[in-house]
Amino acid sequence: MSIKLVTVDPVTMVQLGYAAACADDPEIELVGQAADPARLLALVGQHEPNVVTLDAAVPGALPLAAELRDSRPRLGVVLTGPAEDNLLLRSLQAGLSAYLPRTGPVELLMAAVRHAAVAPASFTAPDLAAVLARRRNSTQQLSPREEEILRELHAGGSLAAIALRMRLAESTVRTYVSRLYDKLGVHSREQALAATRR
Repeated sequence: MSIKLVTVDPVTMVQLGYAAACADDPEIELVGQAADPARLLALVGQHEPNVVTLDAAVPGALPLAAELRDSRPRLGVVLTGPAEDNLLLRSLQAGLSAYLPRTGPVELLMAAVRHAAVAPASFTAPDLAAVLARRRNSTQQLSPREEEILRELHAGGSLAAIALRMRLAESTVRTYVSRLYDKLGVHSREQALAATRR
């Protein structure tokens, strides 16, 4: 049985690349392509693909990819984009099937599509172990004040309340929180707490 693939990428040359790669692969059938997310849901409903690939340059790509995984547990979802630890980690947190740098070889992309079709709930990415190690190291390098802020975030309350408890200006707390998010590779309190729980 062939793997049915739908791709979403704003770049025409990339779309042509997908078409050529799938034409050379007897296991993967390209059933639909879109340049933006507006057409994606129609394509998914029409073709019932096994895998969808989205590029991070598509507006709202990551939330849309996460929504697809939530609403269709058997659908594999692969995000492509720049080789950035943060995007890889956010893809992992969103429950996607894979994250691939755009610069990766075609064979790697086709392998990720196969993986996503067979094990949509299992995440894969090149250099995943190295990225997780870098994240662990950055987490271990929190300053004592950042660790204190993190404990306060766990305790709950607004930044103003945390500033009051710690006898700091709210702007100072915001600066520490911003640095903390950078080190953890997250964008919100919820993500920071989830990252530290893991």
